[in-house]
Amino acid sequence: MTAVTNPQFVTSAPPMRQVKAFDGIRGIGVTLVVLQHAWAVADSLSGYIDLFFVISGFLITTLLFEEQRNVGDVSMRNFYGRRAVRLLPALLVVLVLFYLPILFVTVTNWNADNQFLLQQVSLESLATLFYVHNIFFSPLLGSFQYMGQMWSLSLEEQFYLLGALATWVSIRKGWMKQFGVVLAAFIAFVWVARGLGHGGPGQFWFQRPDAIALGVLLAIIHAMAPTDLSERAKVWLRRAGWVALGGLLIALSSSSKLIEHFGGPYVPLYPTDVNIEAPPKNMSPDELRAYADHAIQVVLRDIPNGNYWVRWGFTLATLSSAVVVFALVRLRDDFQLTKWLSGRVVCYVGVLSYAIYISHYQLFKLIDPGFQHGPKWVIPKMVLAFALGIALHHWVEKPVMKRFRRRFTRHAT
Repeated sequence: MTAVTNPQFVTSAPPMRQVKAFDGIRGIGVTLVVLQHAWAVADSLSGYIDLFFVISGFLITTLLFEEQRNVGDVSMRNFYGRRAVRLLPALLVVLVLFYLPILFVTVTNWNADNQFLLQQVSLESLATLFYVHNIFFSPLLGSFQYMGQMWSLSLEEQFYLLGALATWVSIRKGWMKQFGVVLAAFIAFVWVARGLGHGGPGQFWFQRPDAIALGVLLAIIHAMAPTDLSERAKVWLRRAGWVALGGLLIALSSSSKLIEHFGGPYVPLYPTDVNIEAPPKNMSPDELRAYADHAIQVVLRDIPNGNYWVRWGFTLATLSSAVVVFALVRLRDDFQLTKWLSGRVVCYVGVLSYAIYISHYQLFKLIDPGFQHGPKWVIPKMVLAFALGIALHHWVEKPVMKRFRRRFTRHAT
C-alpha cells in the first residue's frame, strides 16, 4: 500500500520566543498616537498604525504556524478563545465606563444636542462591540466621532475572523505558497489603487488592510526561509533594516506641522481646502453632519489630482514596517535597533498599549470636548490616559488573563 502523506504546511522558522522590540515599538507608537490626539503635532501619525498592523498580522500568523508544529494541528476554537480573553474584558469595561457619563448628561439635560450625542455614542459603542466600527463610521472622519480610534480595532478583529481562518485552511491543505501569491496580488492591487488616488469601497484601502496582509505574507516568508541565515544575508538584512527605518521615519514625518512650520518637505494628508481633521467649533448636529458629508466629498473628489500623503504614505509606511519587522525577528540582538527598542520603560508602555489605545480618545472627548483647550492641556491629558491604561491593565487585563488564558492553550504531548 502507498503511504498517505500529510499535506499540512509546517514552518521551518526558528522558535519565535518573545521579541521585546515589538513591545518597545508599541510603547513608542501608543505614546505618539496619544500625543497626536491630545494636541495634533501633525496632520496625522497614522503611518504608525501600519506598523502595528504589520506586527499583528505577522505575530498572529506565526503563532498559528508554531501551534501546528508543536501539537500537530491548529485549534481555531482555542485561537478565538485566546483573542476573546485578551481583548474583550478591557473593551467591555471601557465601553461602559465612557457610556455612562454621556447617558447621565443626556438624562439630566434633555436637549437636541445631547440626544444626538447619546445616539452617536450608542451606535459607536454597538459598532465597536461587534467590531464593525470601520464599516459604519468613516475612519476619515475620526475627529467627528466619540471613539474615532476604534476603526483600527475593528479592522484587526475582522482579520482575526477571516484572515486567520484562511491561514488555518492553507495550513491544513498545504496551500501556503498559493495563499502567499494571493496575498501578494492583493497587496499590489491596493498599492496601485491608492497611488492613483482611489480609496476603494467605503474608503477601505485607506484603512490599510494591505498592512495586515503584508504581515501575514511576511510570516509566510519567515516560515519558508532557511532556519539560519548566512552571514552575508544578515549583513544585507541589517542594511535593509536601517534603510527601511529611514523610510518609516519619512512616512511618519512628511505631514508634520513642525516640518511645515520650518519650511521643510511637507505633504498635506488630504486636500487642504477642507479641514477634515479638526471640524469648526460650536456647530449644531445638523451642521456637523453636513460639514462631514462635504469633507468626504471634497477629499474623494480631489485626492486623485494632487500629491497627497494618503496616496503614497501608507504604502511607504507598510513596506518599511515589514522590512524592519523582519530584521528585528531574524537578527535579534545582532541589530542595534533591537537594543534601542528593548528599554524597560518603553516595553512597559508597550504592555499597556492596548488598554491605553482603546480608552484615551473617549477620555479626551470628555475632559476637552472639541479639543479646544490647546497645548496647555497636553500633559494632564497624557497623564490621565496613561493612568487609566495602567488601571485597566492591572485590574482587568491581568486578572482575566491569569484566570482564563490557560483554558485555551494546548501543549505538545
